[in-house]
Amino acid sequence: MNDAENLTKLLSHLPPAVFHGFLTGEIGVAMHGPDPKQGKREQRAAIEAVLTALPVRERQKIDEMAERIVLLSDGAGQDVVEGFREDIFDDASRKAFGGIRNQYERAIWLYSNEPDIFKEALDARQADVFRQSASCYSGFIAPPHLAVKDDPESRNSFHQKIAQRLDCETADVAVQFFKRLRPETNTGEDVEIYQISIHNNRPPELVDCVQASELVTQEVISAASSHITYEPANGHLEVLSRDTNGREVLARIAADCIFKSPFFGATIPLKQYDYQSLAGSRNFDLSGENVSSVKVVELGHTLANHRSLLVKIWTKDVDNIHAAAKSMIGPTFDFRDHRLNYAKLSIRLKKDGAERARTITVVLRDDNKCNVKTKREKDRALCDRLLAKWHLVKEIGDGATAPVHALAA
Repeated sequence: MNDAENLTKLLSHLPPAVFHGFLTGEIGVAMHGPDPKQGKREQRAAIEAVLTALPVRERQKIDEMAERIVLLSDGAGQDVVEGFREDIFDDASRKAFGGIRNQYERAIWLYSNEPDIFKEALDARQADVFRQSASCYSGFIAPPHLAVKDDPESRNSFHQKIAQRLDCETADVAVQFFKRLRPETNTGEDVEIYQISIHNNRPPELVDCVQASELVTQEVISAASSHITYEPANGHLEVLSRDTNGREVLARIAADCIFKSPFFGATIPLKQYDYQSLAGSRNFDLSGENVSSVKVVELGHTLANHRSLLVKIWTKDVDNIHAAAKSMIGPTFDFRDHRLNYAKLSIRLKKDGAERARTITVVLRDDNKCNVKTKREKDRALCDRLLAKWHLVKEIGDGATAPVHALAA
């Protein structure tokens, strides 16, 4: 199945019985159950044979669904899942989910048993793919509190100009308009945000598949997506697109057709997560926050010879992570002698009205990855505020010094 990368991953990592149940129960693929007398390799080979025999378009559609499972199965995806597992309110279901150790099986469990949570977690995971990545994200400064023009004439004008920009027919472009609320970072109060989603057909791709024991080539058309958001409260105009050179053009078309406003080319600085300060003991300012406690529960680093060390402690450990590391490794060990590439903070929230006390985990990894963007909007706003308050995040780049080019409507 060289045209179905995600299905291949699930086939390799899931128990055959679980994968069979997913394909037959959730997807509707007709096949016999795994033979318990066979080993896992033979069982997987039988499942693969059925999938390989499917028409390529049908297999690609299933692979797209499998991609959603895979997105919630890697490290960042599991960070998202951990953040949403508290939303499983049924005690029996929460216990059943907690007993699953295979990350792919955990994602499938959510897909099958908690579809709303799965969708919310997937949206958060996909946001994490885009945000904080210069390869996918650009933020621009626009005037605040603009009136959004969503009348048929404005929408049609936008649709046509986007099609011209993409050099395709308007029928090959789908445009969706949304208005929703999300918490503001500093106050936590809900603010309006407008989103325009653009989907366009890519050029046809040729993919290989097997029919009647022959390798044949079929033509497949898939869509690419871009998203434009505008937050009237601060004038931030954000574009999420893999087309690096086209992001500013999309922003300008939106400003011209939907906002009827000048567009300023000044960019919003990206955030840089700076967690090296966690290498030493420190206090966290909790004044004015609905937070009862904060603890660094994991720290890790990698040496030049690719050996790595990850120290973990329990949230109720009497020691902090630095004292625990010295007791386990040696009295002279100090995280400040190493460059950290992983950290986890456990933030315990107080009971707030009908919402019970709960814990939020913030994971910082590698050069500039953080799971804050994978959280629910309310939690994301809180974590953004706390990380800034604790000086664990800074802005890189300076929108104020970027050249400003006004584009009149």
